[in-house]
Amino acid sequence: MKRNNITQYLIPLLLLLLAACGKEEKIKDTPILGLGGDTWVSGPIDDWLKKEFLDPYNIEVKYRWDPYELNYVKSIVPIREEKIQPSMSSVREIWIKPYVKVAGESFIKKYAPKQFVLAGSAEWNNDGTIVLGQAEGGRKIVLLLLNEFDPKDRPQVERMLHTMHHEFAHILHQTKLYPLEWKALNPEWYTATWFNNTDEIAHQQGLISAYAKANADEDFVETVSFLLVYGQAHFDSVVNKENVPAKAKAILRKKESMVVDYFTKQYQIDFRALQRETQSALAAFLAD
Repeated sequence: MKRNNITQYLIPLLLLLLAACGKEEKIKDTPILGLGGDTWVSGPIDDWLKKEFLDPYNIEVKYRWDPYELNYVKSIVPIREEKIQPSMSSVREIWIKPYVKVAGESFIKKYAPKQFVLAGSAEWNNDGTIVLGQAEGGRKIVLLLLNEFDPKDRPQVERMLHTMHHEFAHILHQTKLYPLEWKALNPEWYTATWFNNTDEIAHQQGLISAYAKANADEDFVETVSFLLVYGQAHFDSVVNKENVPAKAKAILRKKESMVVDYFTKQYQIDFRALQRETQSALAAFLAD
């Protein structure tokens, strides 16, 4: 009698559990608001970013943690607040101001991304490489590894600005394509496993860096970035290496010439003047 009564209650309960297990609920793919951290009081950092970027250039700078602005399947940490102003000061001084001086404010307002997203760490890939920045459709640039940024350390400043100029060059060529002739200069050296190469190997093949071997687009923006950030003397030193074959030297010089012509014809920018201003701005920033 007692066992029968227990069975009487267990059977409906089991059916209820089975029904619950069979029900599928859609997991939300948007942030759940109201849990904290999605509202805040504007502070001195926000006021500075508004004054230096939003008001003059309509560029929003996001530094508060938002996984949906980043690759949320990767382990990335937020930027520390004390790194925000030094990092963005370098962007303002060594990227924005040289372009404004050479190409004018209207150029930056028209072509600059409307949003910067800042993160403290890099994005690690399964192959051991890291992502330092990303440009998304001309709308947004993500800058990573900023918690290590030191405004007095030249290699770190150059690395961050290399990323910035690299990503902006992507926006430029996605807007107005570089000459198709570029893709025919040395396509036999492009490879998805570029990370198994060194810069020395790339130089001997007519490419400015190992990453330039990834594809023609990366080759183009790496060449632009190296010429601007590391300067003409560095580029010349690569071309003039004794172990760089004559064919590779000629290809590197051809790419240099095509970059200069591209900026002139597509954007009416004197690339040599931009190069000088960028180098001057870099020296001034490090000396400040």
